[in-house]
Amino acid sequence: MIGTGAGSSSAGARQLPVLDEKQRGQLAFIDHLSRQLPSDWAHMGSAEPGQGGFDAYRYQLAMMSYALSLAHYHHTPAWPEHHQAVSRRLLDKMMQFDVWGFWELTSRGVKALEPDLVTLRESQLDPVKLQNIMYSGHLFQMVTTHHMLFDDHSFEKPGSILFDYRPVARGMGPQRFEYDVHSLAQVLIDQFRINQWRGIECEPNAIFPECNQHPLLGFKLYDRRYGSEHFPFISTRFREQYDQLGYLDRKSGSVMAFFLVKQEKVVRADSAWSDGWTGTFLHGWDRAEPESCFPLQRDRFLVRLPDGTATVRAHDQDHDYSHGHGFMAALAAEVGDLDSRDALLAYADAYWNPTWDGPALRYPREDRYRLSDDGANVWRRVQPMTGNGLIALARMGGRDRLYTMFAQPIDKTHFARPRLAGVDYPTVQVAAAGYEGGALRIELRRARDAVAADMSTSFRIENVDPRKEGFVLRDGKPFLTFADGRVRMLPGGGEARIDPAGAIVISTPIGRDGVSFRLTEKGANEPA
Repeated sequence: MIGTGAGSSSAGARQLPVLDEKQRGQLAFIDHLSRQLPSDWAHMGSAEPGQGGFDAYRYQLAMMSYALSLAHYHHTPAWPEHHQAVSRRLLDKMMQFDVWGFWELTSRGVKALEPDLVTLRESQLDPVKLQNIMYSGHLFQMVTTHHMLFDDHSFEKPGSILFDYRPVARGMGPQRFEYDVHSLAQVLIDQFRINQWRGIECEPNAIFPECNQHPLLGFKLYDRRYGSEHFPFISTRFREQYDQLGYLDRKSGSVMAFFLVKQEKVVRADSAWSDGWTGTFLHGWDRAEPESCFPLQRDRFLVRLPDGTATVRAHDQDHDYSHGHGFMAALAAEVGDLDSRDALLAYADAYWNPTWDGPALRYPREDRYRLSDDGANVWRRVQPMTGNGLIALARMGGRDRLYTMFAQPIDKTHFARPRLAGVDYPTVQVAAAGYEGGALRIELRRARDAVAADMSTSFRIENVDPRKEGFVLRDGKPFLTFADGRVRMLPGGGEARIDPAGAIVISTPIGRDGVSFRLTEKGANEPA
């Protein structure tokens, strides 16, 4: 039975969930990876050459971005300062040549996916113009989600999505391909239409069901922001083709591997990773099918160990083993089977060498499948997309978390409300920053490696209306009142002032258990 989780609160919901230490640790590692210099892919290297497999940079960056998005929307919507910067850095990396340059070769054709192919085609350099939804779909979802979460207009400007082709000692010279969110959307619409709404190809001639979920989710947010109606038009027609062509085997609950366009043929090779990937993101816009299929998939793919953990069934050395584990964990979270999700995460914690580097938690790459003394169903293999992205995605997930984010996107009024800024990150971490009952709730925690016995911190609360009055509680007790652009401290320690920009600047001790604040503007009774 699929249970209900507490993870369905939206950005404006009453009950604000708090990030635990492991969630904060994985977000800190995503932040670390986002800060690496261009073409520095430390901790992201793969045993798969050529950026053709699932550990390609594009997939790692996308899954990290989706995990970050869930954390921000559900836990810290009133702390845009940090997550907006991380999201932008991930997008900047997504547009580096290292990430999309593979298309120059892949676009020529893949015999395994095009049986009648005799001669390779001329290369395509533009990575979004035709096919390659395995890149462009993720980019579109990342851009539209970034716009929604932070009201950022950066990618609306012509040329703001830029692909700069200038490899050394290769080709006919530098070329640039310039897009923005609108022209990228139009390219995707055109390709859906050309393929008669069956989906957009990844490699030439092959439509994969999982990769087509991402542009559809992108169109949900695009429509909401710009008043268009692309999502209902495209998704209805895609869904008709999905059903008519039999993308889903309803008896097994598994989706196809891919559809060969020229052969008009559905190819099946049931796998945990494909079902998990498709189901997780399909649930972001259509919940019925993933929820009805998940019990079949869970019973078929998951195995419980005597220690209470769970993983996907593997026979011998399954190359995509950890991808299946990670995507099934993400799907279990999204459909609300938190018991299965937690068992899969517990397995990762028990067998995948979780490593703390200061405040950051990572699951390092491991190419070995087993150790000599491992028991049944213990597999050590961890691939970079799983360790860097999928475990974080599952850990940030919960029932309907993707669905809620796309069904109830943050609206313009949110950005005029008080917000947290100026946090001493990463020494101080934000476990929650959002709204409960009209009040701004802030939960701060010391980083795992912050060992000082006595520690103080400061932060700002911006967007406080100087014409309003209100009060702030610290750890549930009166801390200060504000009115007419001034603050009045109440007994109990700490300092506060109004800075020249009108923000309330608070300095406070922070104990080993952290500290919480609650700001209420006029409308609630002032504490005694």
